[in-house]
Amino acid sequence: MKKGSTHCSRLAILYHAGPAVLLVLCMAVSAGCLNPLLQHERVIAPRIVPVENAAVSPPMVYTFPFEQAGVTLTVPINGSVLAGARAADKEVIIYGNVSEPDWVAQTYLAMMNDPHQEEFYRDLITRLRDIKEKDALTDDEYAELMVVFVQSLHYENIRENSVKFPLETFVDRSGDCDDKSLLLAALLSREGYRAALFSFPGESHMAVGITCTGTDYKKTGYAYIETTNVSFVGVPPDGLVGGIQLKSVPAVIPVGNGIKTYTGCDQTLYLNEMYRVSEQKFSELSQKAPAMRAELQALSDSRNIKAYNQRVPVYNNLVDTMKQYADIHNYILAHQHDRKGTYDWVKIHSVNL
Repeated sequence: MKKGSTHCSRLAILYHAGPAVLLVLCMAVSAGCLNPLLQHERVIAPRIVPVENAAVSPPMVYTFPFEQAGVTLTVPINGSVLAGARAADKEVIIYGNVSEPDWVAQTYLAMMNDPHQEEFYRDLITRLRDIKEKDALTDDEYAELMVVFVQSLHYENIRENSVKFPLETFVDRSGDCDDKSLLLAALLSREGYRAALFSFPGESHMAVGITCTGTDYKKTGYAYIETTNVSFVGVPPDGLVGGIQLKSVPAVIPVGNGIKTYTGCDQTLYLNEMYRVSEQKFSELSQKAPAMRAELQALSDSRNIKAYNQRVPVYNNLVDTMKQYADIHNYILAHQHDRKGTYDWVKIHSVNL
């Protein structure tokens, strides 16, 4: 429904010279050099080294809309780990002939799963679980809670910024498409959902995948989740900024070993279809309205009262129908943080259409 971003964080790359290059040349000459080369093929991703005696970080407090009410999270932050994440060298060092999909996947997974962030994940997930228990959320609603939280973080569109650790994205209250996607995939996977990162190198975009009954985005085995704005699970954006379409099949980077499946895609896809249909029907009827108004004015001017009175109910019905379609369209657009409530509302208000 809403458009996403075209710009994600940049992975800075350093291909190591020296022995690695010599081994590559050796492999081209002799197959006997293959095993030594493989031993040296590796990726050194950015990592966190906590900074001792770093400044104390105050707890982070977040409030965002979810379902029928607002949600507030208060999460403590380890200042030493945060300082280490900020100070980390974000350059990726590659030894040997590692393919781009492999080193990209290894880098994102290493930054997402840096062990010094586990305390942060535990604290955040504890608060999310408290909300799940208090509000008696289903597994689908709990997944949506995590999705809406990350989507609600401010989206920043900075062309040349380095990829952030998820802890940084959380504390900054903002990130671009891969920053926010890393945070969401980390949370979903740690809560047992089968999740993945979707990397679109051609469109410079990243999103998240989650398994969902009856939905298979571009035959990846996952449903699509856009992280740059609040939108329904399983509904890809119509397009990205600048009119760019997600035409390529994404590289899929599985995250964690979760097995839970989201089961709400039948409702989110229904809502997406109603959003499109209501927009189309409103447009069609709005094109008929001026001619009908002109007809009524002509009948009034000619004092053809009988014909005028016969046509008024037809025109009023058209206006009422336009209003119903507009209400449905606008309600869906404004309530993408509430799949369950929006589905029930639309079902009731579309019954006579």
